[in-house]
Parts: sequence; C-alpha cells; structure tokens
Amino acid sequence: MAEPETPYVTLAGPGAASLVVRRSRFLAHAVPVADAEGLAAWLADVRARHHEARHVPYAWVGLEGASRMSDDGEPGGTGGRPCLGALTRHELRGAAVAVARIYGGVQLGAANLGRAYGEAASAAVAAAGVVQRRPERWVRLTVAYADLDRAERALAQAGARVTERGFAESPTLGAWVPVDALDALREALPRATWG
Repeated sequence: MAEPETPYVTLAGPGAASLVVRRSRFLAHAVPVADAEGLAAWLADVRARHHEARHVPYAWVGLEGASRMSDDGEPGGTGGRPCLGALTRHELRGAAVAVARIYGGVQLGAANLGRAYGEAASAAVAAAGVVQRRPERWVRLTVAYADLDRAERALAQAGARVTERGFAESPTLGAWVPVDALDALREALPRATWG
C-alpha cells in the first residue's frame, strides 16, 4: 500500500500493556502496521503468543484510513469497537491494537468487558507512543562541484535527509525529501545553484 501524500500520525513503535479485571487478564499489544497482509501476520503472532486466550479482539486503521475490527467471539461491540476507539482517539493511521483475554472464571458483563478492552488497548497505544510522519520520496541530484554546498543547503532547508553522496565525474546526492516540500525544492534548487 502506498504511503499517504500528506503528514499522518502513527505509532512510534510497538507497545504492550496488561490489565486484570476480576481475575481475567487482558494482554494488549499495539504496533504500526501499514497494510492488511502485515495485519494478518501480526495477529497470527499475537494469537500464537497467547494461545491460552479464548478471544483476541483487534482493530486496525490503514494508511489511507480504511479500518477493520473484530470482537473475536466476544459479545458484539465489546472488544473490537473499544480497540478501534483507542486508535481513532489519536487519529492514528497505519496502526493496529489487539487484546488477548485470558478468562479468569468470573463473568464481567458487556459494559465491564468493553471498558476493560478499551482501557487495555489505550494503555498499549500509550506505551507505544505516537509520532507524526511526513511522507518522503527518494530523489537523486547530480550537481557541479561548485554547487555542491548550495545544493546540500537547499536540501536541508527542505527538510530532506541526505543518505547518499557520490563523487565521480560530477557529485551526486541521494536524499529522502518530504513530499510536501518537493515543489518548493524544485523551485529552490535552480536559484541556489547555477541551474
């Protein structure tokens, strides 16, 4: 799946949390997941780690805003919806949260069950942290040796990350440039260099 063209908020990394409610354990995991294939693989891993859990409700919001959720056998709206709420509350994209419930022998009721799933999911999202991402594109520039410093300054002003430098007949610069800065960079480079 292609990255969005505008900045978006996602999880900074994986996060985990646990909660005990009337002897039932709720083990929550949150991760950045860009696409449905990655989601399926991650869910399989969560289920394998918590094989004793009867239910593993989850929610996912893709990079383009499409979402999925599942109560995984729990009463309707008590697992997936609270998990989705933990993601949408922060307007996250490319993120998933799943909560494995290990039954403790005491019925919780729908309200308490939904509250427990929501609290566990929110704690995992908080543990992961959130970060704003600026989508980037790879560009490679060939410049004259006399323009090298000016070209690097123009890239830095555009917020680009130069990750490749080559010094053959003419210097080349490879950089990741934020998508929202590409047009300004296209205008700034000819002015900063000899064209």
